[in-house]
Amino acid sequence: MHKNEINLLIIEDDSISAEAYANIVNTIPNIAFSICFAKNCDEAVKQIKHKKFHVVLLDLQLLVSKNERYVCGEDLGLLIRKTHTKTKIVVLTNITDPLRVRSIIEEINPEGFIIKTDIRPQSLIDAIVIVLSNEIYYSKTIKAYSNKVNLNGIVIDDFDRQILYHLSMGEKLKDIPKFVALSKRAIEERKTKLKTLFDVKKGNNYNLVKAAKMAGFI
Repeated sequence: MHKNEINLLIIEDDSISAEAYANIVNTIPNIAFSICFAKNCDEAVKQIKHKKFHVVLLDLQLLVSKNERYVCGEDLGLLIRKTHTKTKIVVLTNITDPLRVRSIIEEINPEGFIIKTDIRPQSLIDAIVIVLSNEIYYSKTIKAYSNKVNLNGIVIDDFDRQILYHLSMGEKLKDIPKFVALSKRAIEERKTKLKTLFDVKKGNNYNLVKAAKMAGFI
């Protein structure tokens, strides 16, 4: 029987896990996978810009790119959505905070979403097969998390993550426009929104950064 050829990109900072994922997907019958790997944001961006992939397995907690443009997996997800609209994204993550899970779903809308502790060979196989059939695969745990929090239309986007990242690195608010393509006023407005979202009623940047870290956004 002729095998369908599928280009797969595995973005995962742990090489052992990445190889395990590759070994699992290669057991899927009637599909011939051409697999590429990326272990950080810079390697992932290079792969995404130079090759089209049918499916991307996307880890979210990665090393920041050297130019600090891509600070986590969500930024890579947005890049994929912008440059390769037909690519299926399957998020594999240890993140379990309901707020961030909900934000990822609203912003990236991945075709697949699994918490790593839930991954079993069959569940990963099911996820790949289902998303290639143009259907959605969310694990039961992700479905439960996504229903826990109502963000009232507030989504943490690319700019918000960059602002949080630079605040966590000790940058002053007035200096962040050097790194983020927004005005000082726009950054201040986003900071106010983030404080509301994370229920930070008082205090300095430290409290906002602490809350964001606790929720898994940094």
